Amino acid sequence: MRRNFYFKLLYTLTASILVLSLFAADSFSYYRRQYVPDEVIVKFKDQEPEARIHNIIGANGAHLIRKSRSAGFHLIKTSGGKTPEQMVELLQQDPDVEYAELNYYAHAAFVPNDPLYINQWNFNKDNGINIEPVWDLTTGDPNVIIAVIDSGVAYEDYNEYHLAPDLANTHFVPGYDFINDDNHPNDDEGHGTHVCGTIAESTNNGLGVAGIAFNCSIMPVKVLDVNGNGPYSAVVDGIHFAVDNGAKVINLSLAGDTDSWALKNAVKYAYENDVTVVAAAGNDYLNGNPPRYPAAYDQYCIAVGATRYNRTRATYSNTGSYVDLVAPGGDTSAGGHTYHDGILQQTIYGDPATFQYRLYTGTSMATPHVSAVAGLLASTGVTSPDSIREALQNTAIDLGAPNRDDEYGYGIINAFAAIRYFATPGDFNFDGLVDFADLKILCDHWLQNAPGIEIYPPGGDGNIDFFDYNMFVNLLPQ
Repeated sequence: MRRNFYFKLLYTLTASILVLSLFAADSFSYYRRQYVPDEVIVKFKDQEPEARIHNIIGANGAHLIRKSRSAGFHLIKTSGGKTPEQMVELLQQDPDVEYAELNYYAHAAFVPNDPLYINQWNFNKDNGINIEPVWDLTTGDPNVIIAVIDSGVAYEDYNEYHLAPDLANTHFVPGYDFINDDNHPNDDEGHGTHVCGTIAESTNNGLGVAGIAFNCSIMPVKVLDVNGNGPYSAVVDGIHFAVDNGAKVINLSLAGDTDSWALKNAVKYAYENDVTVVAAAGNDYLNGNPPRYPAAYDQYCIAVGATRYNRTRATYSNTGSYVDLVAPGGDTSAGGHTYHDGILQQTIYGDPATFQYRLYTGTSMATPHVSAVAGLLASTGVTSPDSIREALQNTAIDLGAPNRDDEYGYGIINAFAAIRYFATPGDFNFDGLVDFADLKILCDHWLQNAPGIEIYPPGGDGNIDFFDYNMFVNLLPQ
């Protein structure tokens, strides 16, 4: 009999808390509280005696926490069953009060300290992919591997090759060189290093520029030679290597002219093994706009076109029924050759021992934006290629003709909207479930921020219990 009672109590409490969590606008609301729940800032008029101030505070059922030494305001703690809003309203009516307001929170809005970040227009909200608010939610998971199948990456000091200084804090996993047939897929052309930088350049390190998914891991796979050319056989082997060695996302900033069974079967193999393949749509619009491969294998790849600084299609960017999305790729034909014309990243210049921050353009530069956001989605538990595609396409900002069109696909990716697309209210650990693990996070948050709130019933009953917790959750910003 007693066991049944406790079981029912546990069930009721759990169900109640899980339902309460659904009242929030989304699973991030709990970490965006607007104000300290039991404090008020009040500034009394000049020359008001301290004794009079203490009388006013006490008469309103509050007590003094401290007086600001420099600004002259008093920070008070509400009590007697009054909410902070009620306390503010009462104090504002007092003729001796200059102002009263809630003790609002400021929130960290992560902006990296990389000095050239200001030139990365491709990351901002108005021209680019809107990445900054995502960094307050996730910067990637090292267990999520993004394979850069390209000309290699300047990721290690080996013989004449050197680690790019702005990749020093980026996490790399073993890759392979299918051009030289060895375990050192270093870059001797520069293209792959530039692409890697957009995905995961070392960020907030006080150097150079930033990357999008900078805490994800990079797998360098070299399939292009020093001239930027590579046989399909190397590309196919590179795709299989990435899939077989744990990659969750594959970036293919490369394109071939010719349809191929081997290439198609390789991206199919990746898709069927739950790996998202992102491929460049091609830079040949002015040369007849032919389809490019593997991007044209639309069933298995997310094909990416390129936009200019003003969110119009870059003049070179291919169009067609296979184009799914667009992302910033830059366009030097815009004239002026400023930072606004291209995508800025560090890469090798001239030889593998020399590095510069260089402006590149192309659908090759657009593609890693999408791959990086796919990696961030995978970091929050959205791992299937179909789900990642759904999140990216359904949240893209529509450009050109209404709805999907052959020039922009579904539009330019919106990183923040994509990350929130599958967010489940109450799922604080991104595991797809609302369960006791989420309950622990929510309770920990309450205990850290408001362990002593006695707010229910109005006027108080002397107990801090589940009813106060219930009210606390409902007072959170909706």
